[in-house]
Amino acid sequence: MPLRDNIIDSRFRGMVVKVFLVNGENFEGVVDDVAKYELGLTVRDYFYIVFRHGLTYVEVNAADLHGERGMELDDSLITSDFIGVDVDMILVDGRKLSGRLMKISRYELGIRVGDKGLIIPKSSVVYLRMRKS
Repeated sequence: MPLRDNIIDSRFRGMVVKVFLVNGENFEGVVDDVAKYELGLTVRDYFYIVFRHGLTYVEVNAADLHGERGMELDDSLITSDFIGVDVDMILVDGRKLSGRLMKISRYELGIRVGDKGLIIPKSSVVYLRMRKS
């Protein structure tokens, strides 16, 4: 099975998500449409088109990460060997997220933080830290 470019794809249509943007804004809405570089969200009486490069992360239910899955990336240090590992992520906006790495796609990482799932664009991550085994 080929590696998906993004974790957030057409399977997320109709789901309620909370988006956190690089400009500090956040809002909750229903995923209406999904494209390679944008997400379409309905938020109350408005329709938003959010560009993926504007996302810091997206909060979903942990079960929406659909279990542990990852594929090898030829040009990446983050491989399926890291699925299930506890990580600290430092984001470009200075936030620190700590959780278990659950999904890897070409452009996004999925981590479980308590009962939440967070989908983080790799472009929003400054670095990952994990304990040496």
